[in-house]
Amino acid sequence: MKISTREAPVRKFFAAAACVFLGYCVLFCEDVALAAVDESVWTWDVLVLPPSEGWENNVGESIRNTLLWHQAEISESGGGIQGHDLNFVFLPPVSEDAVKDYVLPITSHSVAILSFASYPIDRELVKLVAGKGIPLMLAGGENVFFFEQGRLLPFVFALDLFRDYRAQAFADYASKKAELKARLAVIATRFTLYEEREAKICFDLFSSKGFMPMPYWVDASVTDTFAMVEQEIKDYSDGILVSYVGGMASKEIWRGIMGRQSPYRLWYGGAPDKSFLSCKGMLFADQNMALEARGSFDQLKRDLWTSRILNVSDKVAAGRANALALWLIGALRTLPENTETVKAGTLFPRLETIREIPFGNQVLEIDEKTHRPKRRQVYILEVRDRSFFVLDAFDVEGLGYYD
Repeated sequence: MKISTREAPVRKFFAAAACVFLGYCVLFCEDVALAAVDESVWTWDVLVLPPSEGWENNVGESIRNTLLWHQAEISESGGGIQGHDLNFVFLPPVSEDAVKDYVLPITSHSVAILSFASYPIDRELVKLVAGKGIPLMLAGGENVFFFEQGRLLPFVFALDLFRDYRAQAFADYASKKAELKARLAVIATRFTLYEEREAKICFDLFSSKGFMPMPYWVDASVTDTFAMVEQEIKDYSDGILVSYVGGMASKEIWRGIMGRQSPYRLWYGGAPDKSFLSCKGMLFADQNMALEARGSFDQLKRDLWTSRILNVSDKVAAGRANALALWLIGALRTLPENTETVKAGTLFPRLETIREIPFGNQVLEIDEKTHRPKRRQVYILEVRDRSFFVLDAFDVEGLGYYD
C-alpha cells in the first residue's frame, strides 16, 4: 500500500512518539527493577524453625500468626525498624536424626534464628550456629547448656531458665515452709549427666539457707540401694527427701515411703510428667507446666484477633513467639539508623541488655551473664487426685555458671 506525501509526516511523528514511549518504558522498567532490588536490600530476614510437628497444627499456627502480626505491624509503621522491614522465613521441620547434617539458609540479610524445636534439636543447632555471627534465640532452652569450658557462648539466648533453677526453687520454698531444724536429705546418683551436679547445687543452697541436709550417694542400678534411705524414714517420723536419682528410681522411693505410711515428703528434682500422676503427694518445681492456666496470655490472643483476625489456638506458644519477637526487635532498634546489613556478632551484646520483655503476666529482664531471664515465675506442684495441683508460685532467680 502506498503512503501519500501528506500522510508521511504524520507517520513519522507517531513513529518518533512510539520510540520515545518505548524508551521511557525501558527506563521505567529498569527503575522498577532497581526499586525491587533496593526493597529487598532493606528487608531483614529472621529464620524460624518450627516445633517437631511442623507448622500445620495449633502450636505451629499460633507461632506463625504471632510472628506475622509483628511483621505486618513493622511493615505498616512507616519507618519500620531503623528503615527496615522484617521478614520471618518459616523453615520446614527438621528431625532429630537429620539435624546434624542440616544446612541453615543464612544470607547476608539474615539477622537471627528463632527456634521452637525440641531440646535435642536445639542442642545440635548450637553446634551448627557456632561461628556464624548470628544469634540463636530459643523459645524454651531449659535443657540446653550455654557454657563451654566455663565460658558463656556469646550467640545463644533463651526464654527459659536452665534446669538447675529447680534446686533454687526448692531451697526458696523450704525457707518459706520448713523449720531450719527440719529433717532434710538429698539423694543422688554419681556420674550422671545432670543429676550429680544439681544434687550438689541443691545441697549447697539448702546449707546456705541454714538447713543441715544429709547427702546420700547411691547406685540406682542396685536393687537394695535404698535400704539406708528406708532406715532413715523408719527412724524419723517426718522430713523432706529431695531426689536426684531419676524418674524410675524416685518412683521406687515413693512406693517405699507409701508402703511405710510415712509422713515423709518426696520432692523430685526433675521435670514433672504424666508418669508421676499416681505418686500422690510428690512435689515438683516447674517454670512451664502451669503457664496455660496461669500465664495470662489471653490478652495477646485477643489483640491478634481484634487487630488482624489472626487465630491463636495455643496461647503459650503465641506468648513465646511474642516474647522472642519483642526481644529481637528491641535489640534491632538499638542499631544505628540506615544500617544496611547487620555485621557478624553485632546483636549479641545488644540482646544482653534488653529489659521489660512481656511474657504473659511476667516481665522478663535478660541477664547478661546467662543470656536468659534473670528470674522466672516457678510453680510448686503437688500430685493430687492424679493431677498436678499448684501449691505455690513465686519468682525464682536463675543460677549463673555453677561448677
